[in-house]
Amino acid sequence: MYLSNVTHGGETVFLKSQTKYYKLKDENLSECALAGYAIKPVKGNAVFFFNLNLDSTPDNGSQHEVCKVLEGEKWSATMYFHMGPIHQRELTQALTLPVDQDECTDEDDNCASWAELGECERNPVFMLGSSDYSGACRKSCKAC
Repeated sequence: MYLSNVTHGGETVFLKSQTKYYKLKDENLSECALAGYAIKPVKGNAVFFFNLNLDSTPDNGSQHEVCKVLEGEKWSATMYFHMGPIHQRELTQALTLPVDQDECTDEDDNCASWAELGECERNPVFMLGSSDYSGACRKSCKAC
């Protein structure tokens, strides 16, 4: 959200947006803003965009940069929404269900080698589990 107006510059520019050919008809855009689809900072306006497509693949059209403020000041507030835990420790804690130590096992003989290869991080639902699946390699991933 933009918290101030900017006299010149400070635009948010989406360089790979499919709408980059729809330019603002405004002579007051900075040179930087001409590189893509530009949004001028206006106090009270918010920019909301998704960086993933519906199938969870990255949306390259959301890649953006901010132009240098050429005249005035720019103040903004940013909020990020994450689809899940962003740190491995949080992911492990979120997926760790209270379990009896006797039940802390691996369901596959390959779990230890998979864990060494980083599969606990790359394939957490299978390895650690989810709310409806206990996970095949919880012991090797040190999740219990």
